[in-house]
Amino acid sequence: MATISYNPPQPSGLSKDSVENFATSVATQLGFGVGGNLNDVISKLGGRVRAQELWEIADSSSGSIRIDSHNSFEVVVALHTGPARDRFTIAHELGHYVLHYLWPLNQKKEVGPIEAKRYGTGRVEWEANWFAAAFLMPEGEFRRIYAEVNGSIAALADRFKVSIEAAKVRAKSLGLGA
Repeated sequence: MATISYNPPQPSGLSKDSVENFATSVATQLGFGVGGNLNDVISKLGGRVRAQELWEIADSSSGSIRIDSHNSFEVVVALHTGPARDRFTIAHELGHYVLHYLWPLNQKKEVGPIEAKRYGTGRVEWEANWFAAAFLMPEGEFRRIYAEVNGSIAALADRFKVSIEAAKVRAKSLGLGA
């Protein structure tokens, strides 16, 4: 069996606003709504989600996403994290797939197999975080529900099925609350 050589993802170069608009558009195209099922989205795109044992995580070669080709990728989440954290991780890895694999292909760039390693840093990770936040918590819906729940971060986290920390960061990035 041949060993696949994975490359690290390269930044898309898109602005934060462009990434967020792109994420919202992708969610709409995939029929993903507030609190929707991310495993269905990953499956629809040809990927799969796998839970990783705690001792596997110590292996530095272990990535959070491995993209072999169009419609063939695997997102890895840790077994010891909760559903809200896993949702952000899956959306973040989806951001890598869309921004760092599909987008360059669409731009007629050659892209080989990609692996985004756990605990990465830099622009590529920022872009994936921007994508995940907007995919899970689109600005319009977030603002509407924020007003509806009188700014309760716990209620926002519950509605969007994200962690309290993710809801706090999203509110702050949109200039809402303290």
